[in-house]
Amino acid sequence: MPTFDPENEGIWSEIDLLEEDPVHRGVATRNLRLKPFLLKAEGGECQGLWEKGVFKKWKRSDLLPNDRVFTSRYVYKIKRSAKKGEAYRFKARMIVRGFEMEKGVYYVDNFSPTPGLVVARLMMSLAVANDKELHKIDIEQAFLQADKLDEGVNGRYFINPPPGRPEAGNKNIVYEVLRPLYGSPSSPRALHKTMDMYFKSEGFDTIGFEESVWVRPAGGKYSEDIRVSAHVDDCLLSCKSLTVIAEFKAHMLERFVGLTKVK
Repeated sequence: MPTFDPENEGIWSEIDLLEEDPVHRGVATRNLRLKPFLLKAEGGECQGLWEKGVFKKWKRSDLLPNDRVFTSRYVYKIKRSAKKGEAYRFKARMIVRGFEMEKGVYYVDNFSPTPGLVVARLMMSLAVANDKELHKIDIEQAFLQADKLDEGVNGRYFINPPPGRPEAGNKNIVYEVLRPLYGSPSSPRALHKTMDMYFKSEGFDTIGFEESVWVRPAGGKYSEDIRVSAHVDDCLLSCKSLTVIAEFKAHMLERFVGLTKVK
């Protein structure tokens, strides 16, 4: 994706806080100033999805009678600096239009437990009271790294090639979606189940009725106890030892590629 180039600062500074994010592709392509950047962002997004194994190409004529092909679209975002409001990055995220999916037919459930604000405050209060480190962890493109739930008709679904792809005009080509895609109603649930299985494989267990808070006692692989709460893909990690935190994040990074952190 295009990033800020100091040599072209004059061009970028024109796109300020008054420039709204394009609401759909037609608006994006009609804006001659934004069009080159947004088209490049589209190409980078689609290439990244293929590299992550999100799609598999099919001929429409080979689909089963119950297979359903849904439409997709791009969601655009102009990332701006907090200091001056100048654009430094253009994002285009491909999503499936999940409102077309009927519950009980194309997905079973979309509920995903998340901790309330009280839990986050409690995590921070306990960390301060016990002199522990507290890190914020964000999993990049988290839904795409989750294990797809085997649910709905035939346990699979397809999308039409999005605009801008070479196959977009070919009505006989469709993409099978092999991983939870943004826009799918069950994607947050798939991510939670994936994270829950990962944490429990690392010796964690949930706390009572809070299914999105995990605790691991000291011993074995880690010499200190670790606490984690997850609000979708944003995690709070609490531990007394920086060394243990680094070790745990290194292990977590092996499963969730693209992990970022803010201390």
